[in-house]
Amino acid sequence: MKRFRNFELLEEIPSTNSYLWELVQKNPTLPELYGVFTRHQTHGKGQRGNTWHSKPGENIIISFLLRPQFLESNEQFVISELASIAVARCLAQFLDEDQKKQITVKWPNDIYYGDKKIAGILIEHSLTGNTIDYSIIGLGININERDFPEDLPNPISLTQITGKEYELAEVIAFLLHEIQEQYQAILRGLRTDLHARYMKHLYRRDGQFYPYESAQGIFKARIRDVQPNGIITLCHEDGELHDYAFKELKFL
Repeated sequence: MKRFRNFELLEEIPSTNSYLWELVQKNPTLPELYGVFTRHQTHGKGQRGNTWHSKPGENIIISFLLRPQFLESNEQFVISELASIAVARCLAQFLDEDQKKQITVKWPNDIYYGDKKIAGILIEHSLTGNTIDYSIIGLGININERDFPEDLPNPISLTQITGKEYELAEVIAFLLHEIQEQYQAILRGLRTDLHARYMKHLYRRDGQFYPYESAQGIFKARIRDVQPNGIITLCHEDGELHDYAFKELKFL
């Protein structure tokens, strides 16, 4: 099994993803599963160009390197599924059975507890031709933070769920184990199993109609499927199926 053998622990940097990206540029032979963790990220990046908030020393901010050169560029969503399931399964280790049921993956790869966001994932790929040269996966997981800025729409942390404080090193150990396990599944050709786990954890995958917004306006729909390329298929109230890419759809 591939394992994390190289890990940097940094007190403060602007962004773990940017730091690791620059590291790969300087050292093209940087080994797979190289990881970077920081106690404080001053300019963290999130999805849709947003920033990622985290109080120093209270949460997990980590990025790691994969070299899935066996994947074609149109298969890159499997890396998103890998990261999502790894984070969800890691958090489940610290929750009781009822709480575990509240952990879901909001398409494409935010991790939710109920209707609140407990973790975010930012994945950046470097492509060579039609294949993935390497991928940098950035994870931000709310662990011990209790007081979030008021302008954040729906944050929650592990300690707010359970009332307990956690050693970040212990949570990271579970996280790295899950990343290795899910990546090993891909290497063994078990992508169908990984996709099934992703769909099982999917937020709003209960057959109900929920509000969304696209360029055509606000509508209600239910999730039908997520395709291997990451496109989500929604069934509208009139029974019509429509496909959406990440930036084409907003959850309301």
